[in-house]
Amino acid sequence: MKKYLSLILITLCSCNLLDKTSESSFTPDNFYKNADDANAAVNAVYDAMKGQNMYDQVMWVLQDQATDDAEWGGGRSTANQAKNDLDKYTFTPATSTFQSVWSAAYQGINRANTVLARVPAVPMDTALKSRLLAEAKFMRGFYYFTLVRLFGGVPLILQETTSLNDLAVARATADEVYTQVIADFSAAEMVLPLTYTGANAGRATRGAAKAFLAKVYLTRADWPAAAAKSKEVMDLGVYGLWDNFADAFALSNKNGKEAVFEVQAVGGGLGEGSYMQGYMRPNFDRVNGIAGFGDDPASANLYNTYRAQDKRREVTIKLYSPTGTPPAPASITFPGYVHKYLDPSATANGEGSNNFPIIRYADVLLMYAEALNEQAAGNVDAYDAVNSIRKRAGLEDFPVTLSQDQFRDSVLLERRLELAFEGHRWYDLVRTRRLISAMQAQNPSITVAERNYLYPIPQTERDVNKNLTQNPLY
Repeated sequence: MKKYLSLILITLCSCNLLDKTSESSFTPDNFYKNADDANAAVNAVYDAMKGQNMYDQVMWVLQDQATDDAEWGGGRSTANQAKNDLDKYTFTPATSTFQSVWSAAYQGINRANTVLARVPAVPMDTALKSRLLAEAKFMRGFYYFTLVRLFGGVPLILQETTSLNDLAVARATADEVYTQVIADFSAAEMVLPLTYTGANAGRATRGAAKAFLAKVYLTRADWPAAAAKSKEVMDLGVYGLWDNFADAFALSNKNGKEAVFEVQAVGGGLGEGSYMQGYMRPNFDRVNGIAGFGDDPASANLYNTYRAQDKRREVTIKLYSPTGTPPAPASITFPGYVHKYLDPSATANGEGSNNFPIIRYADVLLMYAEALNEQAAGNVDAYDAVNSIRKRAGLEDFPVTLSQDQFRDSVLLERRLELAFEGHRWYDLVRTRRLISAMQAQNPSITVAERNYLYPIPQTERDVNKNLTQNPLY
């Protein structure tokens, strides 16, 4: 999918060579002239989620490393203070990670607002225009959903920023932000197509909008709505599970039947590759002579939670040893690392072709099962949904005698094992109020407090916006 900045610049430069207007002179008033301009502007909205301030690094740290699934230390190098602070819950509002994701999300929001303000006046095909506007609404909903889950209520800005005046916007309530998120995803699902072909594969679809609505409702404990939206995704006839768990992460299956929404990556020197395959690989395991960085190192707690016959364990985590090939340093007490995202052809750490799966179809099935169980125990459809995932993993079906509480615990565990290192664990622990107990079970020396159910508003934002209040107890 041609969504990223280098390709956007190519689009912007595809003018007559005799046209002496420089790129630096593009403004909203002279840029939005035709369909190509509108498409490039929407591509830029997607582009904000790419890069190391979001899904090329920062989001992994916030969503997975700050959970019981990963832990720094244990003989590993821990030179990155911000990652250590997230890992050990010693972070403060000044920790740079929070500013990084805040800035990237609002960059995407402002780009979406600009599209929604400018594209309606562009002379172009009406159906294409409607679709591009729906994509912008989808992505605005996506960025606000990211922010509200991490920080709670945030400034709700729905108009294009055209001036540096009046930028000190106060926080909306979390309920107000969620209302807007639902409105954006709902508007998008009415217009977006079921699928795309060719270079458009990977753009927001109707199924993606429905799946995000299901996740919003699950987060808000609106169980009937979560179940209904999940079922709508299932009934589209577009998605399915691959026969083998590893196939969901195969480079040949990018944007395939299990992919509902993915961050797109294209290796090959375009500057649009993924960093996952390099940053998550340990530095002693070289691919094409390139050392990794060992981000999100898997915890022994997670590895040992998998049963030996669970086919997902070896796909998700590679456990090295001092006597293996390559040998792990003997100083590392548990040399387990993320193995889902490996591109053997990558020529640099930022040149992987691995997409990042934000929502897979397996997630939809698990949301459906959880939402049905919360309404009543013993729902056959809930069992069928989760058992289809367990069967692929080589595990037996859930016992039909599970109580509602037992099913709830079991499906949350299933989410952990199925979706590890896909950015769901922190949110699941937060929305089920299990963050503190899970972290204590994984490492009792890590102190997690009630305030940590939200991350702090970045201090740098509060320094320039005196109307921004801080989350309690930070």
